[in-house]
Amino acid sequence: MKKKDESSSQEELIIKFLKNNKNFFIKYPEIIKGLQIPLKDKGSEKVIDLQIYRYKKINQENIDLQNQMTQVLLAGKNHVQSQKRILKSSIKILNCKSLAKVFNVILSDFKILLGCEYINCFTTNDKITMNGIQKIDTRIAKSYFRDKSITNINQNPKGILLYFPNKSQYIKSYILLKINFNNDIFVIAMGSKDINKFNPDQQVDLIEYLIKIIEIKIHQLYLK
Repeated sequence: MKKKDESSSQEELIIKFLKNNKNFFIKYPEIIKGLQIPLKDKGSEKVIDLQIYRYKKINQENIDLQNQMTQVLLAGKNHVQSQKRILKSSIKILNCKSLAKVFNVILSDFKILLGCEYINCFTTNDKITMNGIQKIDTRIAKSYFRDKSITNINQNPKGILLYFPNKSQYIKSYILLKINFNNDIFVIAMGSKDINKFNPDQQVDLIEYLIKIIEIKIHQLYLK
């Protein structure tokens, strides 16, 4: 009787352990080989097959890993393509002989670079009169950029009405780029119909590099 009680007690401990460690057989599949496991629960149609469960889990993990690797490869490929486009635009900017030509490159290239439908340019400098560049109040313009940041993708709804006054109904996401020029700034606003096109988690290192190139070129033009 004592042995039977000890056996029951041991079984209860094992059952308790397995309930608290549900992945035990997944971690140690070799143990399953030595076990006698019924195909079905008593009085139930539920199939118990840990091997099949494990194979399905491994297969799903492999599929997930493959999908992750595909995303990484695609991201790498897209990044290389973006680098080439940025370099090409940088060369165009550096070869410009006037401010008008610099902004012609911006208006023509940036839509393709960032894959957006709309682009508007603004300046706080009252002396600059150029087709395609609109005036904007310095205080308002600077309020959209924190500290020394030169990009804004925080999706403030007010920005849509301000920077896309005639197309606001179409804009679902947007990005603002700041070009510093002495005490003034230029703001390039680009909008998209795609709500996921621009988001706060987006990498902007390449476009910020291009903005720095533009700043250098504008200063060079005004020093001549």
